Amino acid sequence: MAESIHLDAELRQLVGKGNPALRRSGRVPAVVYGHRESPTHVSVDLKAATTALRRAGRNGLITLNIATQAEPRMALSREVQRDPIKRTIKHIDFYEVSMTEKLTADVTVVMFGESADIKSGQGVLLEGQHRLSIRCLPADLFDEIRVDVSKMKIGDIIRVKDLAVKQGVEVLADPDDEIARMVRYVEAKVEEAAGAATGDVEVIEKGKKDEEGTEAAAGKPAGKAAAPAAKAAAPAAKK
Repeated sequence: MAESIHLDAELRQLVGKGNPALRRSGRVPAVVYGHRESPTHVSVDLKAATTALRRAGRNGLITLNIATQAEPRMALSREVQRDPIKRTIKHIDFYEVSMTEKLTADVTVVMFGESADIKSGQGVLLEGQHRLSIRCLPADLFDEIRVDVSKMKIGDIIRVKDLAVKQGVEVLADPDDEIARMVRYVEAKVEEAAGAATGDVEVIEKGKKDEEGTEAAAGKPAGKAAAPAAKAAAPAAKK
């Protein structure tokens, strides 16, 4: 069950000109839009809002308890404006959802695990899709799809249709789009060379050369190769 996150809010009468004074008092201006006829202007405590947003992430539901309103409102944080220097929150846009209506959201594709072919230096992992759009009810939302690549062998391909998502969640992508593909080291070098000519492909390798320092600087795990944002050309045969 998803974590329950609550945030108290107060109705806000002054809009725009009153925001600096509001912020000096330790509160943050916010707006709630979505299923209501018109946006609702509110304010929230800065510390409480910072904690709630950190816990919720991108797709976590927040229960807004607005003073003087009998019913709480379920919402997602959609735009958070921050001070460019201090990084403190200056304004929040909340999107109110209906718990019975499906919505669309973006999730991150996270690869984990290291296969034997990667460890031996014979294989290179090419990553395709890094973000995907999903459609589901608000209660079924999540932030990331985790993909175990530890058992992949050279020639294996993981496609969108192979992803394990719970019932009721629709991935809005071509089922045959590649998520990850394991190729031989020499094949990756050929693709890297071709990409270098067009500026399209970045390959991160392990085994033949020690790229640990480069990979650490790039913030990517060793033994993986990042493919271009565009889909990589699929091999002639599936795994």
